Amino acid sequence: MEHLSSQELMAVCDEYWNALVAATTLEQSHVTKSSARYTQYVLALNELAKRGSEIRDWCRRMLAHPAYDARECGAFLLGQLGQRGQLGDADAAVIVELGAMIQRPVEEDGKERQAVDVAIGALAEIGRPAGIPFLRAVLLSEDERLAGDSQWAAADALGQLVGEP
Repeated sequence: MEHLSSQELMAVCDEYWNALVAATTLEQSHVTKSSARYTQYVLALNELAKRGSEIRDWCRRMLAHPAYDARECGAFLLGQLGQRGQLGDADAAVIVELGAMIQRPVEEDGKERQAVDVAIGALAEIGRPAGIPFLRAVLLSEDERLAGDSQWAAADALGQLVGEP
C-alpha cells in the first residue's frame, strides 16, 4: 500500500465506510466480513497513519461521517498528526471539532462510545490546553453514555495535558 498516493488510500477507506452506510443491518455484516475489502481498508488505514498533513482535511471531514468507524479513524489520525505537530494552522479548529464529536448524541450501540474515547485520546495526543474544557465536560457529565470508560479516558487525557498521571 505504500506505493499508493494518500488520495488513493483515502478512497479505499471512503469506499469501505460508504458501503457500510449504504448497507442494511444484515448487509453490514457481509461488508465487514468481506475479507478482501476489509483487509484493503485496514492496510490503507495503517499506511495513512504514516502520512503527513496532506490527510488532515480529509480526517476532519471524517469526524462528521455517518459511520462511527470513520469518525473513530478520523479522530485517531488527527491525534497522530497532532502528536507529530502536523496539524498546521488548524490545530485550534481540530480541537473544537473533536470536542463536538465527543458531545455528539449516541446513534447506535457501544461502538459510538468507542469513537468518543478515541476522540478523547486524540485531544491528549494533540496536547493543547484548549482541549481541557472538553475533557472537563466529560468528567463532570451525568450522561450515562460517558460514564465508565469515557470518563476514565478523559481523566487520563487530562493528566497527559497537565503532566500528571
